[in-house]
Amino acid sequence: MAGFMVICRKELSDHLGSKRFLLLFGLILVLSLFSAYQGAESIRESTSGVFINIFSGIYGGGYSFLNLMFMFGPIIGLALGFDSINREKSQGSLSVLLSQPIFRDSIINGKFLAGISALSLLAVATIGIMSGVAIPLLGFGPGPNEILRIVLFTLLTILYLSVWLAIGVFFSTVTKKTATSMLASISTWIFSVIVITILASVIANALVSTQFPSGMFRTPPPDINGTSSSFEPIDQTMMEEWQERMELNSEIRSFIQRLSPSMLYQEAATSLVRVNYYPFISSMSSVSIDVSDPFGAEQDMLSTWPQIVALAVFLIVCFAASYILFLRQEIRAGS
Repeated sequence: MAGFMVICRKELSDHLGSKRFLLLFGLILVLSLFSAYQGAESIRESTSGVFINIFSGIYGGGYSFLNLMFMFGPIIGLALGFDSINREKSQGSLSVLLSQPIFRDSIINGKFLAGISALSLLAVATIGIMSGVAIPLLGFGPGPNEILRIVLFTLLTILYLSVWLAIGVFFSTVTKKTATSMLASISTWIFSVIVITILASVIANALVSTQFPSGMFRTPPPDINGTSSSFEPIDQTMMEEWQERMELNSEIRSFIQRLSPSMLYQEAATSLVRVNYYPFISSMSSVSIDVSDPFGAEQDMLSTWPQIVALAVFLIVCFAASYILFLRQEIRAGS
């Protein structure tokens, strides 16, 4: 692992001093502060709001930091990884670097660790600044249970951003041109955030129909005013079968959506901040959080363990593929 820390320090310095990172960090920070202000306003207007709602909003929908990370978090990770390898190949600096007494695996390991460090700094700084701004706006701070939730939410966000960093590094390793890896990264982001939801709905509806069976409802007799405004089930068995199909349809849709890292992050994050939220649909009722429950955060962490493991698997598989391909590539001077 000769030169590992040298590569890591050099790459981290390049990230923190690059205009790309500073622009993304500034943009995310401004949007996050705006979401914190909106969250603080909604908490003050609601009797059921608690401090952690600055990240999710009272009703789990609309503009919030959770939605911001769900939609634009992948861009942050991809921006740090999509040209990490092929850019140096095209510039010829990678062959010069390999001519030094540095192991090849130290290069990709150092680049990846530097990317994770930069993303961790961004996530911790943003969430910390949001919390610091919200405290004077609300006049109170988070309780012990909420602090634990915020820490877990921060770690989950770092893992989520690191997954997209690994995806970006993978595309940078398998493609020769930065433009190609950028297009592949953007396509993956669009598919994970938007297309997967549409595709899951189409496949689920094709496999399990959710339409009402004909004749399942009948119109009740008119009331004394001669009008009838409601319907009654004519067959309870048909009603139960339709409900079972609806549940199966929902399970198929959820299974397909879990192939997306963004959906996995959304499920885990919404559980940690205790909101009812579905993609692009605002919940109509708030969920109260028992901040005095010392075991609430641990229970939510256990309930989100499958999503966290799946994200970790995404991370390991993408980086392992990049690692193996990079070690097997032939890199010559000027290539």
